[in-house]
Amino acid sequence: MTTMRYRACGFCSVCIAVCVLLFVGCGTSANRVQPDERFCVSVSADKLRAKPGEAVSIMVKVTGKEGAGAPQINAVVLEPTSGVRELPLNSENAAAGIYKGVFRLSNEAKEGLYAVTVLVASARARAIGKTAFIVGKVIGDFFPIADLQEEDIVKYLKEFQALGGNLLIIHPVVSGEKALYPSKICETAVKPGSQEDKVELTLSLTDRFGMPAILSVVWDVTHQMPYSRRTESVKALAKELWELYGHHASVAGFYSYQEGSGTYFAGYMREFCDAVKSLNSGLLTACAPYIDDPLLAGYLAAIDSLDIVIYQGAVMASYRPDNRKMYPIRRVKDFASLSSGATLIRNKITLTHVELFGYDEMSVANSYLTSGASILRQILSAATSYGPDGITLFTYYQCIYSQAENIPEAKKGAVAVKDGIKAYRLVSSAATETSHIALYYPYSDWCIDRWANSFTPALDSFKSLGLSVDIIPFIPPAGEEVLPYYPMNLNKEQLNYLLENKFIMVLPDISGMQETDSILLKDFVKEGGVAVLFGPSIPYGDNFDRRELCGGKEKPPSQHEKIEVKEALQRRVSAGATLSFHSTNSPSWQPTTGRAIAVFEDGTAAVLLNEFGKGKVLTIPVSVSQAVRIMSDLVRDILDYSLLHRGVKRHFDVLCESGDIDLTTARVGEEERLVVVNHSEQPVSAKIRPLNLDPRKSYSVTDLRTGKMMLERKGENFGEAEMRIGACDFIAIALKAKN
Repeated sequence: MTTMRYRACGFCSVCIAVCVLLFVGCGTSANRVQPDERFCVSVSADKLRAKPGEAVSIMVKVTGKEGAGAPQINAVVLEPTSGVRELPLNSENAAAGIYKGVFRLSNEAKEGLYAVTVLVASARARAIGKTAFIVGKVIGDFFPIADLQEEDIVKYLKEFQALGGNLLIIHPVVSGEKALYPSKICETAVKPGSQEDKVELTLSLTDRFGMPAILSVVWDVTHQMPYSRRTESVKALAKELWELYGHHASVAGFYSYQEGSGTYFAGYMREFCDAVKSLNSGLLTACAPYIDDPLLAGYLAAIDSLDIVIYQGAVMASYRPDNRKMYPIRRVKDFASLSSGATLIRNKITLTHVELFGYDEMSVANSYLTSGASILRQILSAATSYGPDGITLFTYYQCIYSQAENIPEAKKGAVAVKDGIKAYRLVSSAATETSHIALYYPYSDWCIDRWANSFTPALDSFKSLGLSVDIIPFIPPAGEEVLPYYPMNLNKEQLNYLLENKFIMVLPDISGMQETDSILLKDFVKEGGVAVLFGPSIPYGDNFDRRELCGGKEKPPSQHEKIEVKEALQRRVSAGATLSFHSTNSPSWQPTTGRAIAVFEDGTAAVLLNEFGKGKVLTIPVSVSQAVRIMSDLVRDILDYSLLHRGVKRHFDVLCESGDIDLTTARVGEEERLVVVNHSEQPVSAKIRPLNLDPRKSYSVTDLRTGKMMLERKGENFGEAEMRIGACDFIAIALKAKN
């Protein structure tokens, strides 16, 4: 095989992506590179996420049908915000058509999505292959291209890249009037070779600017179409777009224009993604679902052919007149955590949706725009979530860029986006570790009620307790993800993930569990996990005996107003301590094999600890909200005791006078980092208590925003540090032992 070297030819940007790769012409309509089926090109990267300084191996396999001819193979990598670079390929096994390239990232490698394009050509046939990998964080925008001229797109791209933007979702490519490209499928479309081909124009510029792009695919909306034909229309348009524009170095994959909010959406997405992968296995597939049904996160994660999930935070959208759920902005983190809690298990990409629009009271200037404060707080909330690979803005072009000249509030929004993206990178540097506390969301026919009645109150209570938690939803096991059939068997992949990553499993007020989750809970504890079960509903299950699992018998509800601690689990609450509170009606437990860590006035257990297999179960018959209210330090002790059994120590206690916060913490090198975001419109005070200090060492606390040292203390008398957090602002600190 002959490897041809890349060299800039000085022509237009599409020449860089096409001419260099053996195809004559500058990417005009007359010279597009349309793949055929005589060659099959499979491209893969050895890692989905890479770090600056690392090398990424790209494997290419080329198979040709009889008569295809001897191929020439060339590859390029679109480096975010930089442009196209050649990727030399070496033969690994010429007879099998296997080639390898190594892309070496510099220590200053740009963040974003790196799109790899491989072109194969002979005298008789040609084909294209794709793959991609991520470095750092992705900052994306949904970009409408109708009615835009070249100078408009260039100006926008420069501004968006200056903000830190490094991905476009071109959305949509078919308007209600016509296709924005020379489609042979849509009833109305621009003419081939026309300057009105907005897709070609945009992609020629994204090639030049080093801006990876994902094309949004809809059905032919230029005419009325029966619903039964829409999916086939979507597939046909995806194939047409691939054949017309797949040669562009910036094209990384396809996004489903169709959105959804229930598990019903999973069936469509599987069909959409499978169709895209049939065009080329390395094309990325993406969707942006709503969050009404939390189980959708797990069902989407189960789709092997789906690569990117952009879970919509739906905070600003929840103020819409037909919605009016009015989610607090801190819910952005919760929805991001719900999505990444599923995608991480399957090694997929999660991007967090940030909404720049506003409805009713969340709108400003009587326009499709929300306030700068709302924008900034959404980005900060997203940044505190462990797992997501970045954010997408909906939409910087439409809400900010196109309105800035006429609406002063849009200019303020631009400043908020700029400040938010800068803060995002700082805040997310403290969100690089799981909390190891998994709020597990089981399968249920009543899942939406559970989310509103049990999970969101628990999430808010953990925030008020100063704890960051992960959310891990049920993921159906392979082969059982097809609705409407019930899943029945254990998902061993999910069980292993929970065990290997040293999670404790927290269930908030779960009354019953279907078979697959019953097995998961039992086996998780049996194999060494710790389950913390909050009430008043403690789960029953088809595959475990509740008395055996919990180590006791449940007693009927009665009035309680006092708890006595019988056994200290950690150092916050000592044995013999009494906790008094306003009378509350609650069940209790009579120990059998378990032991009472704390008891109510009648001697029945308020906290029951049981050994089960290699693990432990702690049963607390009050809700998370009640437990945090009446015995906050005991709850901290319970969770730290559970984490210690898994070999994990938290970094900080955070005591804040407001529950309208988000927070995250992680160890980064020799530093323990903490970020606390205040979503309130009033300043709040937070007391920070480091948990793992060596009394013999001295420690410094540095403000990560300014780089200035805030205080220095000896470990033995460090105590707590009180900090003021401004309205709609955050603190970011680093604790480090001094040599």
